Amino acid sequence: MKQRKINVAIVGLGNCAGSLIEGLTYYQQGKTTEGLLFPILGEYSLNDIEIVVAFDISDRKVGKTIDEAIYESPNNFYRIANLKVLNKAPVLRGPTLDGNPEHLQKFVKESKEKVVDVPNVLKKYKVDILINLLPTGSIEATEFYGLSALKAKCAFVNCIPTIFAQKSDIAQQFEKQKLPLIGDDIKSQVGSTMLHRSVLNMLKDRGAKIIKSSQINIGGNTDFANFIYRAQTKLISKYKSLSLFISEGVPNHIGHHYDPTKGAFKKALFDMEAEVFAGSKVKISIQLESDDKPNSAGSIIDLIRIAKAEKDKKHGGVIKGACAYYMKSAPYPMEDGEAYNLVSKIWA
Repeated sequence: MKQRKINVAIVGLGNCAGSLIEGLTYYQQGKTTEGLLFPILGEYSLNDIEIVVAFDISDRKVGKTIDEAIYESPNNFYRIANLKVLNKAPVLRGPTLDGNPEHLQKFVKESKEKVVDVPNVLKKYKVDILINLLPTGSIEATEFYGLSALKAKCAFVNCIPTIFAQKSDIAQQFEKQKLPLIGDDIKSQVGSTMLHRSVLNMLKDRGAKIIKSSQINIGGNTDFANFIYRAQTKLISKYKSLSLFISEGVPNHIGHHYDPTKGAFKKALFDMEAEVFAGSKVKISIQLESDDKPNSAGSIIDLIRIAKAEKDKKHGGVIKGACAYYMKSAPYPMEDGEAYNLVSKIWA
């Protein structure tokens, strides 16, 4: 049964966090439920979600309240017009570890504030769910915050490509503590991975033999600047997400390009080739433009509510259906239709 509000903590108050917080404010004003996949999940609505604390390292953000910090540079997510965020929760200094490599230091100057005791902070604010939105490639930092969630008895949602939920020893620890674990690498609500998978699935269902596939992503925010140096975990995650549809040995390319003139928007270019009846060729080219940040927020708000519903029931470890539907690199992959049916049946 539903229990009180869902207290959420965020690690990394960048563009994705900014879009998530603005979007929550927008829907909590009650104007519409359009754009939501599930207005209610696990008996929880968006009005039940409260961001109570955030962790960051930036001297522009640490020491401020969330409603101030999300608009600090280098954040450049598209703003929702005529919206006032009123979230006075604090932004505290977390440990850096590998979360701010040299190539990102030109964007983020680190705060000189003392690093807080993260598990104690999570306990103090009675956090139910800890959301990981650190930069791609933050392996040490992800492990630190994931284990901090364990110590504080929080559910953990790993939204970045770093392998965490896929580690059997980690999953076992969360299962033992009866704490939900969801990961790895969030799928946007309508993003490049979902579009690519949908077309490949259509080809598969129509009896086509896939000959080759290509996906090129171009963007101008700090995420793409980071990909120049630390795209490996992202690429592994994306390739895994497509592996259900592309056989081993079939030419398959995924690439990222940083173009600072693009700003917050991402452009994705797809080329696929297949053979159908008697070997006749089918070629498909698609272009997608989207802002990944609110797109990912549409999935994160669902996972917050699923994680809380499972925590209420004292179910721990990997939440298989949620991971399969919302994550690119799920510990137990499924086709999207199967995963959607599970989410709908169990939580919606």
